[in-house]
Amino acid sequence: MSRLHKCRERLIKGSVTLEFIMVIPLVIFMCLFVGQFVVTGMAVLETHHFVKDGVRSAASSGKPQNEEKQGKVRFDKTSHYWLSDYEVKIKDGQVIATAETKIKWIFLPMDPFTYQYVAKSPVIK
Repeated sequence: MSRLHKCRERLIKGSVTLEFIMVIPLVIFMCLFVGQFVVTGMAVLETHHFVKDGVRSAASSGKPQNEEKQGKVRFDKTSHYWLSDYEVKIKDGQVIATAETKIKWIFLPMDPFTYQYVAKSPVIK
């Protein structure tokens, strides 16, 4: 019995190493995926907040050009995402703000992808 046990031990001795080698690429890929998801979420949330704040400001002041100039300076540029286009206009008694944010891929050497958000609000007189 002891001889059989030693033979079995010798056969499964490297199984832990083999499992580790097979699982570690999956763990690395999942970490990169979660990181990309977090960066994208931050960019989307910041874009939403930025556009809604811009619409509120332009609706109360009635000057969309001033808000557009100030907004381009106010958006925080990071190394992973940035504001590529921002437009504020008044049309039919409503302020319409459109922002386009570019988001870089963390683990792929590709062109950044684009997120666009539009918000509307009535002009306050």
